[in-house]
Amino acid sequence: MALSRRRERLLRALRDRKGRVREGRVLVEGPRAVRTAIAAGARVDFVVVGESGEAIPGLDTVVLSDAELEDFADTESPQGILAVVREPEATLPEDPLRILVLDRVQDPGNAGTLIRSAVALGVDRVVVLDGSVDPWNPKAVRASAGEAFRVPIHRMTWEDFQAWCPLPLLVADGGGTDVRTLAVGRRWALLVGNEGAGPRAEALERADHVVALPLRGGVESLNAAMAGSILLWALGPGMDRPDDA
Repeated sequence: MALSRRRERLLRALRDRKGRVREGRVLVEGPRAVRTAIAAGARVDFVVVGESGEAIPGLDTVVLSDAELEDFADTESPQGILAVVREPEATLPEDPLRILVLDRVQDPGNAGTLIRSAVALGVDRVVVLDGSVDPWNPKAVRASAGEAFRVPIHRMTWEDFQAWCPLPLLVADGGGTDVRTLAVGRRWALLVGNEGAGPRAEALERADHVVALPLRGGVESLNAAMAGSILLWALGPGMDRPDDA
């Protein structure tokens, strides 16, 4: 099947945040991310496969040359397949258990890695605050390895989040209390701030606890994805007995 002009325009639009919002679609790249998204129940409109790539049976598929595929891909070296997927709908719950909050996290790799860690470590939803990278940026989706489709993701302003959040707010910051010394329980919202500037002042003021990792060897800090992932483990599986998991 040839690539129609309508689909060509859609593929180009999905590389831009405004285009993704307008179309309600997400561009997923790479066989692992595409298969994970499908396994998570993502609704696939169609896929585009390069001549050296491997198609997935049962999907509406367009086959292009590898050079043509590269023109639509977000990476310099495409992995043979792109999928146009509908952005999942997410409704805010009244009684969430554990939330990861991204506060002005601007690097898509960090955002995607944090979302992947959230899924792996038992977080039941992710909130992305204003000033953060779009969680459905192709690079963020790829960094999540498609796991972004396994967890509800909400875009919110700080004001809306503050008014809604029913959980104790834990804010990650280097000047906080050693996470090992806190007894915070099983229900919390962990906020991870900007890679350079850290969390916004309003979050620090609102925090029930400001938490930090005990770093050694003169290391001042870790990047947002690494620090946030370790904190998610420490606050979740790290506090559970193996037979409770």
